[in-house]
Amino acid sequence: MKKFLGLSNNQKFDEAMKGIENIGSNSFDEVKISKSIDENSKYLKMIFENCYDIVQKKFKIGSEQIDGFIVYVNGIVDKNFVTEKILNTLMTESRLTELEKKINKNKLIEFANKNITSIGDTKKVYTIQEALDNILKANCVLFIDGNDNALAFNIKTYESRDVSTPITESVIRGPMEGYTENINTNTALLRNRVKTINLKTESFEIGSISKTTVVICYIHGLIDIGILKELRERIEKIEVDMINDSGEIEHYIEDSTFSPFPQVGVTERPDTCAAALAEGRATILVDGSPFALVVPNVFAHFLTAPEDKYNRFYFTSFIRLLRYISFFISLFLPSLYVALITFHQEMIPSSLLITVASSYAGIPFPAVVEAFLLEFTFEILREAGLRLPKPIGQAVNIVGALIIGEAGVQAGLSSRAMVVIVAFTGITSFAMPGYNAARIVRVFRFLLLVLGGTFGLFGIAIGALFILVHMASLRSFGVPYLSPLAPIHFKDWKDLFIKFPSKYIKDRPTFIQKYNLRKRN
Repeated sequence: MKKFLGLSNNQKFDEAMKGIENIGSNSFDEVKISKSIDENSKYLKMIFENCYDIVQKKFKIGSEQIDGFIVYVNGIVDKNFVTEKILNTLMTESRLTELEKKINKNKLIEFANKNITSIGDTKKVYTIQEALDNILKANCVLFIDGNDNALAFNIKTYESRDVSTPITESVIRGPMEGYTENINTNTALLRNRVKTINLKTESFEIGSISKTTVVICYIHGLIDIGILKELRERIEKIEVDMINDSGEIEHYIEDSTFSPFPQVGVTERPDTCAAALAEGRATILVDGSPFALVVPNVFAHFLTAPEDKYNRFYFTSFIRLLRYISFFISLFLPSLYVALITFHQEMIPSSLLITVASSYAGIPFPAVVEAFLLEFTFEILREAGLRLPKPIGQAVNIVGALIIGEAGVQAGLSSRAMVVIVAFTGITSFAMPGYNAARIVRVFRFLLLVLGGTFGLFGIAIGALFILVHMASLRSFGVPYLSPLAPIHFKDWKDLFIKFPSKYIKDRPTFIQKYNLRKRN
């Protein structure tokens, strides 16, 4: 920094303190660690003023009573390790008697790094900024008088959730373990499944305030170099204050920000990430989040469940066809029903038309308004069930829907046929394994309902065409969103609508993988 040229260390510190309000700037890069321990202590006390959780503990070393102190964040550093391995070791007379014969205090840090401490992950720091970065990353930093550098120990430990069953993804068959909020645990879970030296884990630090660790995982030799380069660039361009969850990363790296369709996969399951890596895709892990991101991700992936790979092919094929049918029912059924009874009664069989017409006797609302109100009520109940505690939320979803539906029929505000249509539509929306895709269906259902109630089947056709054209225009890191349907990749249809036996699927997805297609079955 030019403004620091020609200044003493104390003057550099004073200038850096003036710019400390500039969040995210590395103001103390030019401030060297002083040989005077009092000066270093003063620096850190001023920087960490009014910080209750920052511990600065002084102690004496050896018969010469050399001054030293350690700094760490209380609660995320193993204090027993600090006491037993650092303080006791440095303050033990029997060890220090030999130490005093060998070196002077100016080289005490170097000697401690090589001979005294039994901690493997240690490193020297030379500036105040390096010391601050290590302290805030849950390392313990040791300062000793007469030394112009310090020693950082990686002894981070804090309470975290144990590895357990994924909460948001029901496990029908397959591994029961899910990611946690600890990124080291998550990378270990993934490494345990992908035991190859080609598994690469590149780390980035995102967020000027949070300094969140973000890790890209991929298999070298399988991932497309262009996709990997694009992913790196998008992550490096993220400039924010805070990153608390992988969902925030998703917003910055997706291709089309304003599209309602998700272009990034989300999962809690290490086996899902491992399968994606084997196809030539990449996963993104974020410290503090149990949800991993998977890229590139096409629409077909949202209708595929992890256990599809573990079940027999004919059962998987049947269930997968049910999912596709459920998707179309959930999206189009209410709007088709409203369009038929409003504009196209001639298309309904006479006996069914009489039954439907009789159920509408005395109903004060047009069919489109009735359907809209019922769908709106159902969505409110669904959202309320998610926000309430789980035992109460389930009761609200089931009992609330039954009571309101029956009360509406009894009061003459809705017909029994419409209640059945809305209820069946709601049930089919739960059949989709991808929660992100299910939310999009809920949004477009209202759009199609308005078009069907206003223009009939013509309006629904226009709405469906608009959705289809929009999906065809989307890309996920350069991969067409409707692959392998558009453009057509017939080789990949073996695992699209139906699933062939695994031993007959010999190639990786051709719309993702270009260079290393052949699997080793």
